[in-house]
Amino acid sequence: MWSKIYAFDLFVILLLSLLFFWCQDNKRIDKLEKQIDSLRTDYSDLKRDVSKIQFDKFLDNYDKVAYLTPGSDGYSSVRFDLGVLTISITNIIPYANGSKVTLRFGNTLSSTINGLKATAEYGPVDEKGISIYDQMKTKELSFIKSLRSGSWTNIEVVLDGVPPDKLGYVRIKDVTHTGIELLR
Repeated sequence: MWSKIYAFDLFVILLLSLLFFWCQDNKRIDKLEKQIDSLRTDYSDLKRDVSKIQFDKFLDNYDKVAYLTPGSDGYSSVRFDLGVLTISITNIIPYANGSKVTLRFGNTLSSTINGLKATAEYGPVDEKGISIYDQMKTKELSFIKSLRSGSWTNIEVVLDGVPPDKLGYVRIKDVTHTGIELLR
């Protein structure tokens, strides 16, 4: 009889122990869930803050980037250390594994610009016309042709890796030069 009571007591002790550990595990699980919720909130806040910083940076530099879209009329302007250039995109044709485009630079200044350099970012857009950034390509551009004062200068550029039917935008930024010429 004592062995039955002892076995029952042992069973109850074991059951209570399991219940105690289960409750402790639930407390740990609750604590972990609260930490995960806190991390999710922090992550959302960080994403919002990064988006705001990126947008503010864009607003600070919006005039230093020319945004061109194939098929659009007109031009975009880009500010650099001498003033403002206008740029348009024309003649988009297939070339090797990408596209060949004509960038039409309008020099509104009184001086001829030599050694123009810039960075081109280009790629496809989604169905809403928004740039697909993970497919964006970048190319450093250096032009031998001088941009005559008060005139348009056409310069052909090869944009590798994006055929004309996928080319949704071209951004020209970080415009610099090596020199200028003035009339004597």
